Amino acid sequence: MLEDFILEKAKAHELSQENYYEIVDHMLKNGADESTTKMFLALDSFGMTKKEVLYLALAIRDSGRVIKYNQPIFEKHSTGGIGDSSSLVLIPLLACLGYKVIKTTAKSLVFTNGSADRFKAIPNFRVKLTDDEIKNILDKTNACVLSHNGDMCPADRILFEIIEKNKLESNINFLAASIVAKKLASGAKLVLVDVKYGHAAIIKPYLKAKKMAKLLKYLFSKCDVKSVIVLTNTLQTFGEGIGNAAEVVDALNTLQGKKGLLHDVSTRFAVEMITLADPRIDRKDAFDMVNTALDNGSAYKRFMEIVHCQGGDEKVLEEAKLFKPYKSTNFISDRDGYIGSINSLLLGELVRRICATSHDDNLGVVLRVKIGDLVRKGDIILTYYYKNDEDLNKYKKAILGSIGITDKKIKPVNPIKKVIK
Repeated sequence: MLEDFILEKAKAHELSQENYYEIVDHMLKNGADESTTKMFLALDSFGMTKKEVLYLALAIRDSGRVIKYNQPIFEKHSTGGIGDSSSLVLIPLLACLGYKVIKTTAKSLVFTNGSADRFKAIPNFRVKLTDDEIKNILDKTNACVLSHNGDMCPADRILFEIIEKNKLESNINFLAASIVAKKLASGAKLVLVDVKYGHAAIIKPYLKAKKMAKLLKYLFSKCDVKSVIVLTNTLQTFGEGIGNAAEVVDALNTLQGKKGLLHDVSTRFAVEMITLADPRIDRKDAFDMVNTALDNGSAYKRFMEIVHCQGGDEKVLEEAKLFKPYKSTNFISDRDGYIGSINSLLLGELVRRICATSHDDNLGVVLRVKIGDLVRKGDIILTYYYKNDEDLNKYKKAILGSIGITDKKIKPVNPIKKVIK
């Protein structure tokens, strides 16, 4: 069966929706077997039409449970980031303003951190929930965090296995189908997708990221889902922390009113979603609503309520015990100058490797600077939290080389390149 589909693709023929349901049915029965792998390698080689990507997304959605709720659901997705906990800020922020939010989480792909990785740093936080639990949590808090690794989109897990084994991470058709399938399975009616590009992104060229953004707009429009796609660069991280616990702490600080780039990006995301949901709301009014919810503690309180309802230990967060490293070392500037570059990809890979070998989410890096900042000799530019001296000695040189200082004054970087509504 799949062999026939491969021959059709080799002839540059478009496969039908029925064909894609047959492909997904084969995936569910046989996993990432040789036939399934060859099928997706053929799709990668010969390409897919926009309709075919839509058909694949719908088939993946229908491979498992689809959540139904009696009110419009908001969703947010990122194509994978380092030092980006904007989802953890956005979920309770929108929820405390009265919007219903479901966040489907996924584990990391290659060097990036996924929302599931960040949430697992919160002790006992549950992301596998029944329909009744989802409804109860939404009724109580307006927000719910779910893993699609349960009975939602089981075909997506098989697709990701094929993607990882065959290094197909930059195939925008597969990524777009996966994203849309999960959002449809969550019942989302309004979605914001942060499509990242640059050295620390899965999709590095801007034009390719822009192409994916347009593909996502097409797919969501065909599914009667409102969407806003934001193209963001990866010249630096949104937050200060790199590492699961460090990024949760970033979100907690922002939810308690701390200003900075993570605050600015998160509020912008919220405003784009709010004004898309209701164009009658003035952008200035939307910004005022969002900033008030952050400044008065409403968003932070709602985050704690979500953690409590999903079994997480909110006392660990309240008592600041989450980020409790074994040792820490400050890296200081050896000269006066301006921060010219930050190699977040290198730092992300380093933290990922250390956390994977030590099985400890509390290890990581906290950046004390952003591009364009003026630093003086002796200023702290980065703090490294580690478990043993071997980890410090092994990676010290790489850490030192991750931040470039220049004599030339550098303009601050705006991470948001383009917003497509």
